[in-house]
Amino acid sequence: MMENLKGVYVALVTPFTQDGDVNYAGLQENVDWLIKQGVHGLIPLGSTGEFASLEDEQKRRVMQTVIQAARGKVSVIVGASAETTQKAVFYAKQAEEFGADGVLILPPWYYTPNCEEIFNHYARIAESIKIPIMIYNNPISSKVDVKPEIVARLAKLPNITSIKESSGDIRRITLIRILTDERLTIFCGWEDMAYESFIMGARGWVCVIGNVAPQLAVQLYELTVVQKDYDAAWKLYKRMLPFLRYLEYSGKTHKALKYLLDKMGLCGGYCSSPKLPLSDVEKAEVEKLFNQ
Repeated sequence: MMENLKGVYVALVTPFTQDGDVNYAGLQENVDWLIKQGVHGLIPLGSTGEFASLEDEQKRRVMQTVIQAARGKVSVIVGASAETTQKAVFYAKQAEEFGADGVLILPPWYYTPNCEEIFNHYARIAESIKIPIMIYNNPISSKVDVKPEIVARLAKLPNITSIKESSGDIRRITLIRILTDERLTIFCGWEDMAYESFIMGARGWVCVIGNVAPQLAVQLYELTVVQKDYDAAWKLYKRMLPFLRYLEYSGKTHKALKYLLDKMGLCGGYCSSPKLPLSDVEKAEVEKLFNQ
């Protein structure tokens, strides 16, 4: 499915139990519901999935749960980020073995690699698997920027096919398109930059709002990219913006999504420790933004 990579890919939440395990049945329920809502793809084990809080066995079961539930229906790109290249290769190979359509990979973050080290990290992973790789550039969280010049070099590798651009800099889309000669599919990775990114040439959106409002996310994509009805798309986007901005900037993304999922009768569950649930005041704020 990855050869036609485009559309709305939901960065899945991981529903935890109170004791820190994963509610795998609840995760499958969420996936089944999202597929019925018309999303184009799913991304488990990303930032929204709290990948850094999961043990290897939990990651393995999350991969299997999502891939099996989605098989033949929508694409699944598995988060395979790790602090070392060897560990990222391990996760990427595991995802390939389980039947993932691709992997999403951050650069190593804690030791802040330089440009050559970033390139080598991705190149070694690309050599180890046959499935496509989506570069994940999120310098706000990772403190490591995969700059357009590095992206251009990586785009020459045959199975690096796309990028999730989460720098918050809309100019990156133009630069990447020019420097890669349109070889990469660009996905917006910023909640309140989707409309602008589509206009500038992004062909997909890795979003978190899709966990709770997938039909709105798909509608925005269809209006902007497919139908090119920019006026209708803008009206929809303007209505979505307050909640999109909350999800992007509040620091309470996981809490808000999980609260809403539970309220909708799906499976939000707990956040990983040490995150605490929303207060009553925060719950009221989230509901107001979500329902407007």
